[in-house]
Amino acid sequence: MFTDILILAGGAGERLWPASDAHMPKQFMSLFEGRSFLQHTVLRALALDPPGKIWVVTRQSWVDLVAADIRALIESPGVGTRLQEKILVMGESRGRNTAPAAAWVCRCLLEQGADSGPPNVLVLPSDHIILDQRAFRADVQKAAGFSAQNRLMVFGIPPVYPETGYGYIRSGAALDAPGVFEAASFREKPDAQTAAAYIAAGDYFWNSGLYGFRADFFLEELMRYSPGVAAAFSDLGEGFFPEDQGGIAVITGRGGIEKAYDQTPSISIDYAVSEKSTRTAMVRASFDWDDVGSWDSLAKYPAVASKDVAAVYSAGNFVYSDIPVALCGVEDIVVVVKNGRALVMKKGFGYQVKEIASLKHF
Repeated sequence: MFTDILILAGGAGERLWPASDAHMPKQFMSLFEGRSFLQHTVLRALALDPPGKIWVVTRQSWVDLVAADIRALIESPGVGTRLQEKILVMGESRGRNTAPAAAWVCRCLLEQGADSGPPNVLVLPSDHIILDQRAFRADVQKAAGFSAQNRLMVFGIPPVYPETGYGYIRSGAALDAPGVFEAASFREKPDAQTAAAYIAAGDYFWNSGLYGFRADFFLEELMRYSPGVAAAFSDLGEGFFPEDQGGIAVITGRGGIEKAYDQTPSISIDYAVSEKSTRTAMVRASFDWDDVGSWDSLAKYPAVASKDVAAVYSAGNFVYSDIPVALCGVEDIVVVVKNGRALVMKKGFGYQVKEIASLKHF
């Protein structure tokens, strides 16, 4: 099993502007049942019943938001102290992508020691949608067995269309479990023609960004392939001293941690380790998955849409708003009114929203 779970909650989610911005990023947006992306991810982690901790790594400026989100979950029926005892929030002094976050957690795990053997870590981004929890748990257990044997495990999503916004993994030789393969190669986000060729080939999968590895083995591979990151986190000094903040254990980026983040390059787990390691393997995911990278993606979930909408002579629209919205004579548009800003977008233009979010007067 995976002993510990790392939830990555440091992304800005600019393509979901204006609901997601630097002050209230994507992972805190309301989703199903009024719960945020982050809350759903924490519940997904808790359902795996890890014997260790659920580590949530976020930016220092968002620690209070994370803590508030988790407190709301703790107050939910059936969650309570079970979550409070497991959760630990870590505030990065500066954003450095995903590899430094993983290095920090792995170093903390090794420095605090473990009575039950080497820590085995599952990495979950905080802003994905996974609805089939039974299939998810089965695939996670499969990955855990391989990662315990010094494999870097990544979950590959069977592609359903030639997506140009995702990276791809090419599967290699089959390993001794159904749906588990060597990771033959990684490919960056392709153009439309290349993506179509990947789909036709049949052995390419979307890179989900979900990983599993033993903490000690990850740091060994990190030292081999990205020594600058590994060296920065080799000695944290006062790196593991949780403080109680309103009932939530929090570690802030101070002392050795702040120094580590000053020294480390900004780099993803993909670039730092998994694309280079000869020990990377892929589980073909049997669960549904969506990283909701744009309004076009989120618009596929009617349950997320605002209810206070009046529409006449209109069809195929999606509204996500703080205020009532009326539509008349329009089709296939997205309307977002959040954080004092409004977005009106024709469906299919979701990946252009980042350009709007970068404009200074917005």
